[in-house]
Amino acid sequence: MTKVLIGLDIGIQTIKAVQLSREKTRTTLLAAGYIPTPARTPNATETMEEQTIANSVNRLVRDMKVSTAEVSASLSSSKVVTRVIEVPVMKESELDASIQWEAEQYIPWPLSKVKLDYAIIAQDTRSQKMKVLLVAAPLVLIERYMRIITAAGLTPIALETEILAVARSISEAFQTIANLLIVSIGAGTTDIAILHDHTLVYTKSYPIGGITLTRAISDELGFEITQAEEYKKTYGLEEDKLEGKIAKIISPFFTNITQEMEKTVTYFKGQYPGEEISTSVLTGGTARLPGLVLFITRNLGIDSQSANPFLNLVVDPNVLSSVTPDASLYTAAVGLALKET
Repeated sequence: MTKVLIGLDIGIQTIKAVQLSREKTRTTLLAAGYIPTPARTPNATETMEEQTIANSVNRLVRDMKVSTAEVSASLSSSKVVTRVIEVPVMKESELDASIQWEAEQYIPWPLSKVKLDYAIIAQDTRSQKMKVLLVAAPLVLIERYMRIITAAGLTPIALETEILAVARSISEAFQTIANLLIVSIGAGTTDIAILHDHTLVYTKSYPIGGITLTRAISDELGFEITQAEEYKKTYGLEEDKLEGKIAKIISPFFTNITQEMEKTVTYFKGQYPGEEISTSVLTGGTARLPGLVLFITRNLGIDSQSANPFLNLVVDPNVLSSVTPDASLYTAAVGLALKET
């Protein structure tokens, strides 16, 4: 039976969507596209903003000529709590009650105002401990996305945090590599995650993203934000371009990210003695910066590459040529469309 689903990733700066057709032996990319996220209008009400975004989503999927209205959409990682916690091995009936207590330690909102979900991802019979993936999203956020998707003329089938979709997409694209370090650099945040044996076992979010870099360039060189954004995208971390001025401004941010990546690798080695992480995968809009892959590889000391979520998909050559330059931008959207619903 063929299953067709749209993956919708509404970001701060861009709205991305892909439509995948899934069969037993293959997954086919039917359509893909992205458009700028509409800028906030001063004095606009929340209802007006939601309708503006819904109109943009509707226009995007209409231009893509999608054949289904069913959508799996992402929730921004910065607005959702996603944690891997460790608890004693117990029965599932006991775990449900225990999770409620554990969640209070990690969630900054009243439990009555969140949608709480969890999944057991690993058990260690020797230590009698198990790792549990805990996800909590504010109900008001969920309701907002449901309204936007419905107003766009689509049918919301699933909502999940962005890093889960990214992890699923990268696991599918890198099927022969069990352990991966993932760095998802978006407009507002950077998420660092670990896949162990194709399972997400660690994730942490940092308030550094593409907007941070653009503002730093704007402040340092006295540029307007739009000009600073163009310079960032054009010159990135390439030290031989524009006398290395842009690289000098933004490299400290990536040095900090690399240090956090190093700490994450150290954590992995402590949790899984004798195993290694030999590859890091960079994804998200900011991951496309010139020179970034080389910078991370050189400073981290392990192979780094930009994500290509289309690697193991069947893609029409005409479609492939148009999406490949922006491949890493679609990682979350592909992961969303791959979700089992």
